[in-house]
Amino acid sequence: MTAPAPDTTAILAQLGRLLRRLTRLTGGADDGPAMTASQRIALVELHEDGPLRLVELADRMGTSTPTASRAVDALEHLGLAKRAPSPADRRALSIELTEAGRSLIAERYARADKAFAPAARALSADDRRTLFELLERMAAALDAPPRA
Repeated sequence: MTAPAPDTTAILAQLGRLLRRLTRLTGGADDGPAMTASQRIALVELHEDGPLRLVELADRMGTSTPTASRAVDALEHLGLAKRAPSPADRRALSIELTEAGRSLIAERYARADKAFAPAARALSADDRRTLFELLERMAAALDAPPRA
């Protein structure tokens, strides 16, 4: 007889455990310039999908436009992001990472990759492929509009 499938709470607990261990191994959010959670989220969103207009960034952050604007102000003050005229619409502003912002993200991703490598190596190539596909499906499900 097989064990029952873990419920959402159990899956979230394991994901949280994994993320806490990775954070501990990589130095965490306090390693580097002091930033709020919103500022760190903005930094990652700009890295993954930038340059972005402020409304797009706020949407990706799951926050209000004023909160996103304050996060960008702080990132600009730290020299990690900049506002520039949008190539598509010169009247609009586009937000992008500076070279310092790209370097900071690259350094953090490299540390995370190094810390996560032993856990990934503990899985077979097929298991890694399956895990990747499952995580991709879960992320897509969270991005999908809720069903009525």
